[in-house]
Amino acid sequence: MDSAIRWGATRAQPVLMIPGPTELPFPVVQAMNEPATIQYDMNFDVNVLEPVTLALRDIFQTRGEVIAMPGSGRTALEAAAISAIEPGDRVLVVEAGAFGALMRDIMTRAGAEVTEHSVEWGRPLDLARLEQDIARVRPKAVTMVHNETSTGTTYPAAEVGRIVKRHGALFMLDTVSSLGGLDVRTDEWGVDFNMTGSQKCLAAPLGMAIVSVGSAGWEAMERRKHKATSWAYDLLRWKENWIPASRGGHVPDGTPRRQPVSIPTHLTQALGAASRLVLEEGIEHRFRRHAVAGRAFRAGLDAMRLQMFADASLLSNTVSCFRTPAGIDPAKVVGHMRQHHGILIGTGLDKIRTSTLRVGHMGITSSPLYVLPTLSAIEMTLRDLGFRTESGAGVAAAQAVFASPSA
Repeated sequence: MDSAIRWGATRAQPVLMIPGPTELPFPVVQAMNEPATIQYDMNFDVNVLEPVTLALRDIFQTRGEVIAMPGSGRTALEAAAISAIEPGDRVLVVEAGAFGALMRDIMTRAGAEVTEHSVEWGRPLDLARLEQDIARVRPKAVTMVHNETSTGTTYPAAEVGRIVKRHGALFMLDTVSSLGGLDVRTDEWGVDFNMTGSQKCLAAPLGMAIVSVGSAGWEAMERRKHKATSWAYDLLRWKENWIPASRGGHVPDGTPRRQPVSIPTHLTQALGAASRLVLEEGIEHRFRRHAVAGRAFRAGLDAMRLQMFADASLLSNTVSCFRTPAGIDPAKVVGHMRQHHGILIGTGLDKIRTSTLRVGHMGITSSPLYVLPTLSAIEMTLRDLGFRTESGAGVAAAQAVFASPSA
């Protein structure tokens, strides 16, 4: 019997072990089955949208406002960029992977004078060099990807935030593949715009862009000489139309508020269910669970003699990027695993597309239930494609990590 049938006999789609979107917990799926409602009805505003954004504050670890809008992580990046940056503003972009390059392009389209601080993919930041560049450029904002999904690396946002604040710039942090899985301390790190999406570590459906905004972020938007070029994604309109006066907004307490852009009701309900699951688990426990799963997955790869792409000091606990054995096409690995084992992983991106594979272990997939079958499928697929490893070594090594008393 085909192993895909054994693994997913009742599934029409493969198990998602890509770096997002990820598998959905049942309560999140169930939330999508609620009857249709009206996005501008006060009941939705007060009993659905508002509780979601307040719950997200705890996940973002911020006292600032969290805004949830239709879109994706990329929408969140662009909304923050066009809301805070005016043509001619200097912006320094830390570019250490494909998504750092994406932020460079977004800032360029916003009209910024962009300076790239380039970092070799998979290598550590030189913090002293970064500070020298910031001091030289004197930017209005510095942007960085916390967890670079293209390379499976996590960068030291706390240290970078301290440098950025020493120089009086805004700190704009992409947490698309980290928020809800890694410890992201928005306020403590001095993050003025924290930008993410719903479909990765939060384990909600694709379709919601989420941004937290701190006090310096609001001040920057209010000091603009001209309004943002986007009407729908101008974040300042949330302060003007949605945030109550008691929280620093412009809406008198007790009066109806207006969403600046129509919010998808079912996706908001699903995001609410996902947020409740995060908080019920406890964020510290959730961070620890992702850390254990990340270590277990890497132990399994090591036992199979597979090498991680990035420097050991940077390895992410939500996305693993590893080199394929010589002579094996990553795309063939992906196709074989999907067809024969019912598990979908991803190739690398851009310049490492033909030499690496990427696996997401985030949300509910950050567990033995998903990590162990994925390692087994990788081993069997590589064996079928000509790469030999000790049978069961990867699964055994990962099991040992999951079974450790310190896990």
